Amino acid sequence: MKIKIGVISDIHANADALMLVMEGLKLKEVDKVVCLGDILTYGCQPLEVIDILHEYKKENSIIFVKGNHDQFYFDLQRGNNKFSYKLPEFVEESVNWTLKKINSFSLESAFPWLENYYIGNTYFSHANPFRYGNWSYLEEDKDLTKALKSLEDKNFFSGVFGHSHRQLFVARNGDDVYEISEYTSEDNKIDQLIINTGSVGQPRGKGVGYVILEIKDGELFKADFHKLKVNFDNSLDLISGANFKQETSEKLINYLQR
Repeated sequence: MKIKIGVISDIHANADALMLVMEGLKLKEVDKVVCLGDILTYGCQPLEVIDILHEYKKENSIIFVKGNHDQFYFDLQRGNNKFSYKLPEFVEESVNWTLKKINSFSLESAFPWLENYYIGNTYFSHANPFRYGNWSYLEEDKDLTKALKSLEDKNFFSGVFGHSHRQLFVARNGDDVYEISEYTSEDNKIDQLIINTGSVGQPRGKGVGYVILEIKDGELFKADFHKLKVNFDNSLDLISGANFKQETSEKLINYLQR
């Protein structure tokens, strides 16, 4: 059996980018979408993003894995007004702005959230293969090596994550850990693989995109990154008009202009 999976992450309330990504996934005729969380914060289209995901869910298979930003809203809407860790002031302002926009809507009840997910030999979570609530980034060699060991202990060949907003394919062959541009089981004879999908709504590095996985008989057969060109003008205008503090507005705009 062969299944084609589209993986998206870190939408961050950017409905314009999400619409383009979902249209791309439909053209690819994926069997399932895995959303790796962080659907809100930073952008100024939270309700629009929720509506797009709701509409897609009505007729398509989609898995929702929760991220740290999703957990912020779960906790705040339950009445816990303390964040689980210290946030930069601009992030906290963006979260509180978003919370007011969705105040009559329970994000936790909106979708069937999971802490992690797997298909065959491929494991999915928001940030890394460690326990839920560990939001460590997989960027440094030591962290990648630790994550690969964790996946190996769990008997997974590959791990697919978001969180860092930076698209990345990292392979392990023996003791060597190195970056590759794409994966096919026929061409890449490796022991393990880590994939970062990048970000739909606030890309850092290689731009907006998503990952397509093909899994055959429970084993990852192919993986590649699909990049999209997104016009962020509307996103920038919305941020400028949101009455954020100047520092917050400048930081959010700067991320989209990189």
